[in-house]
Amino acid sequence: MEFVRRFAREAPACTVLILVCVAVFCVEVVQSGSLEDPVGGYTGGSDLAWSLMMVAPDITGGHEWWRLVTSALVHLNIAHLLLNMLLVVLLGRELERAYGTRTVAASMLLCAVGGSFAALWFAPDYAVGGASTIGYGMFAMLVGLSVTRQTDVRGPLVLIGVNLAFTVTTGGVSLAGHLGGLAAGAVIALLLWWRHRPALR
Repeated sequence: MEFVRRFAREAPACTVLILVCVAVFCVEVVQSGSLEDPVGGYTGGSDLAWSLMMVAPDITGGHEWWRLVTSALVHLNIAHLLLNMLLVVLLGRELERAYGTRTVAASMLLCAVGGSFAALWFAPDYAVGGASTIGYGMFAMLVGLSVTRQTDVRGPLVLIGVNLAFTVTTGGVSLAGHLGGLAAGAVIALLLWWRHRPALR
């Protein structure tokens, strides 16, 4: 309990993201009646999930551009949710302590958009959801923070390599979405490095 209070105090933006993702997942389960497949099909599944996910025709044809952001809130099963929330917990607090809540909140938004846009562009036939776009962006930002602090970058780089290998070798995972989030995070990391390099040494 003490860890939860401390995390919420030190990383309010990440805490809000986690709470919203958990709330959305709970609604998915209630609407679909399934814990194993809470999203379900386009008909008969969770209406909330399908109204938030990155679905190309609804974005390009229906002009529902908010889906580029809200797709990060939808998770396909409990393991998907827990893994992505673990990434936010492990990476987000350090980033939020270093860069501040507003910067990290804006960065999460941009990484979600970057991942969704990449999935929309390179894999428009697939519906995409999950906060891993944000997690991959945080990987890149952690590399940037390590460079700024002149600490060992091998740990963050290994994390990126391992997770990309998992993405490539596991079915049903959006490689485009992950790479899009990673690319957005890399751009943000570069900008933050330029801005904060004297202050964070």
